[in-house]
Formats: sequence, structure tokens, C-alpha cells
Amino acid sequence: MLTIMNRVRLYHALLAILAIAAYLTGEMDRVHAWLGYGVPGVIVLRLLWALGGERQVGLMRFYPKFEGLKLKGAATHPAISRVLMLGIALSLLTVTGTGIAMDQGRSIGFGKASAERAEPVSVPEGRVNYSYSEEDEESEEAGEEDAEEGPLPGAHELAGNLLLPLVAMHVAYLLMFKRPLAKFMLFVPRGAKKKSPPATSA
Repeated sequence: MLTIMNRVRLYHALLAILAIAAYLTGEMDRVHAWLGYGVPGVIVLRLLWALGGERQVGLMRFYPKFEGLKLKGAATHPAISRVLMLGIALSLLTVTGTGIAMDQGRSIGFGKASAERAEPVSVPEGRVNYSYSEEDEESEEAGEEDAEEGPLPGAHELAGNLLLPLVAMHVAYLLMFKRPLAKFMLFVPRGAKKKSPPATSA
């Protein structure tokens, strides 16, 4: 059975892979949308897990506490890591929320255009035609154009572009100040411990 930290590591890896893949497929609309819907799905599972009461996965880990923060040794204070984690979480929530609001379920078959596409259309022979007409296509394109207007696209792009530097700073911080934890989360195997040479008698 996996330990809590191993489960955290697997969740961390899954979320990172989905988020990076969604960013890299920004020009591949359908693939980008499906990956984008996967991110909030993983986040919801994480929230449900946090409600289970295990201290290691509680949401308070994202809340920075600045007690005891002094200039000397400030870089290693836990608040720095938590600020970066909170920034990443807020960016993820913003980019996924705006993405869902713009897509409105069209890419996964739950949007308005998809529902209209499935409505029966009578034909002269008395049959029911569920084919995708040119009017349906025009309606879907109009919906996509509407989604591209307003503040949502700008907020979506801004949050996505903020996410990368925040993740880079988070990884760099861990590598500089919490290297064992960084290596663990990145699945870097531990080096073999050097055996001390046997003592020789004089």
C-alpha cells in the first residue's frame, strides 16, 4: 500500500503532466479542451482527499504563515514555499475556470451547440435525421466567436502564462533549499549510501 507521501507525489505528477500538456496543446482546440477538463477533475479529487482529515494533505498547507519571518534565513522560511504553491493553485483555478466558462461544455459534448446538433429534424420521407447540418456548424462557430470576446480570453491567457514562471520558481526553490524533497517529488532515485571502510587494527 502506498504511503501518504507517495500518493501526494503521484497526484502532483498527474496534475503537472495534465497542466503542461494542456499548455503545450493550446493551438489544438479539442485536445487542449479535453486536457483542460482533466485538470479540474484532478483538483476536485484533491479537495475531496483533503476533506478526509489527513494532516499531510490538508488545505492549510497552501496558507502562508509569516510568523518568525526574518531577513536572515528568510529564503528557507516555509512561507516562501507556500506563497509559490498558493500562486500556482490560484493560477490553475483561474485558467481552468475561465476555460470552462469559454467552452461551456462544447468540446466534451455537453454544450449548447452539441444539444442542438442532436435535435431530430424531419425529412420528407418521414424519417428522423440527426445529421450535422451547415446551420449547426454556423451556430457552433458563432458560439466560439462569442466566447473569444470579453475579459475571459485575456484572463485565461494571463493565468496560463503566469503558471509557467510560478512553477519554475517553485521547482527552483525546492532544488536550492529543499533538495531531498524536490528529488523525491521528481522521482529521482536516492543514491546508494556509501559504506564506511572497516576499521583496521594497528
